[in-house]
Amino acid sequence: MKPIYPDIPWYVKVSDRKKVTNRCPFTSVQHCPRHFETTALLSDAGTTTRMPVELHDRLMAKWQAHHAWPATAETATAISGADGAAHSYSNFCPEVAYDTFRLFATTLIRFSDEIDRAQAERVIAADGPGEGNDWRWNWQHVEPMHYTECPIYAKLYEEKPMAQINFNAPISGQVNVAGTSISNSVMQLSVGDLLARIDASDAPPEEKEAARSKLVGFLSHPLVTSIVGGIAGGAVGLVK
Repeated sequence: MKPIYPDIPWYVKVSDRKKVTNRCPFTSVQHCPRHFETTALLSDAGTTTRMPVELHDRLMAKWQAHHAWPATAETATAISGADGAAHSYSNFCPEVAYDTFRLFATTLIRFSDEIDRAQAERVIAADGPGEGNDWRWNWQHVEPMHYTECPIYAKLYEEKPMAQINFNAPISGQVNVAGTSISNSVMQLSVGDLLARIDASDAPPEEKEAARSKLVGFLSHPLVTSIVGGIAGGAVGLVK
């Protein structure tokens, strides 16, 4: 039987079924230890361009102190191989795997030799012609993963309770937002307006980044996405 081909259409279909954003809301070296770990390892291996040393060291110190950082080698992101050639990629961030190999997967294993490749080609031929792409032409094994199945995502998601918006206003209902008085019974404030006010504020850069992160967490909350559907997913893209 032809295996799952974990590309964008497959990923979006899973996201739609689960009523979550199409891509992981934590997909950044700044927001996820697994994303950083995978990106840094690919950089160190020479698979991608080199990450700046200052950024690498700063984020390494940050994430090593985080409770989601792997405690054992078995749970850590790893690249293994022989004679200087990468052969196996394990415990990968599926988002980074897609950006690098065009497959949303946590484990990818290359063919060890031409004998294994020939065997895979015989298996594909025995399955008969099929529609779409087949990763078995290039990989010996691929373990697809959607970000909601990532063990690190579960830990980060617990840290992101649904955001609360508190208004301090008189009984009349007048609300003051960033110096602007709003007297209407219905307040209309777009994501663009929120971002503009965050950027225009005199808060330190780290506080602005924290505000954006909170906004992403709110927009990507399952309850919010189930109510407004794709609108929330598009809004998350604007925030990043």
